[in-house]
Amino acid sequence: MTWRKDRRDRLTRRLAARTGGRRVVVTGASGAIGRQLAILLGACGAELILLGRDREALRETARQARDGAGAVSVFRVDLTVHEEVTAFTDKLIADRGGADVLVNNAGRSIRRGTVHAANRPHDYRRTMAVNYFGAVDLTLGLLPGMRERGHGHIVNITTIGLQLGMSRFTAYNPSKAALEAFGQSLAPELRREGIAISTVHLPLVRTPMSAPTTAFARLPALDPRQAARMVAKALVTGRPRVSTRLGTAGELLGVAAPRLRLALGALEYRHLPESPSATPATAAPPRGDLT
Repeated sequence: MTWRKDRRDRLTRRLAARTGGRRVVVTGASGAIGRQLAILLGACGAELILLGRDREALRETARQARDGAGAVSVFRVDLTVHEEVTAFTDKLIADRGGADVLVNNAGRSIRRGTVHAANRPHDYRRTMAVNYFGAVDLTLGLLPGMRERGHGHIVNITTIGLQLGMSRFTAYNPSKAALEAFGQSLAPELRREGIAISTVHLPLVRTPMSAPTTAFARLPALDPRQAARMVAKALVTGRPRVSTRLGTAGELLGVAAPRLRLALGALEYRHLPESPSATPATAAPPRGDLT
């Protein structure tokens, strides 16, 4: 099904009103969720600026998103390299005056119990480099232009794992928690300047990034198109938080009955086995772990 068939639904009508003709930067656009979001935004007439590490995959995303878009540009940027992020933001500001919307979607996910991570501190550093520092560098580079224009929207993609206290994500979850805390601290500073900050807690999504975790195959999950619509909901409403009911319930349980949530997390740890890619014999990062 193409986005053209969805043009007349309420969400996409409202998204077109909010983003049509606006410059929208999407990171991780070479991955499944980023691609579907770009296609949706393109159909709504946004001017797309797509970032990722895989140039060919970015070009394919641009090809699919170009129908209806004001313009589509692709930039190969490694978010872990501060100089590359700075060069991109400087060029975007010089050429087009910056961006109206930033979606910090790129992410690296590692699911590995700490029993297998004791000798892999680099996993924690590189996960934080993409999921937190890369997003912060990009936000700080584009924020002055938003302030000058008096409007903007920054959407940070995080995870239901923070809300449920899921095990084996001791690298991934803290990096996303840092990004969420960054947005929460920044939002009050920007409220009177017309700039919104939203956090989207995505649940499990069927993507190449989640595929190596075979234990997830039997769990309910969104497809990338549904995940893109969750992000679109944040763009349309400007809400500080967009979550699933399960995620919200898990978060409330953590406040009202933290021991119960801990017990449920321990049960999940016992019954969902380690990812095959996390064992010492195959300790290299799984394919598709970076979007």
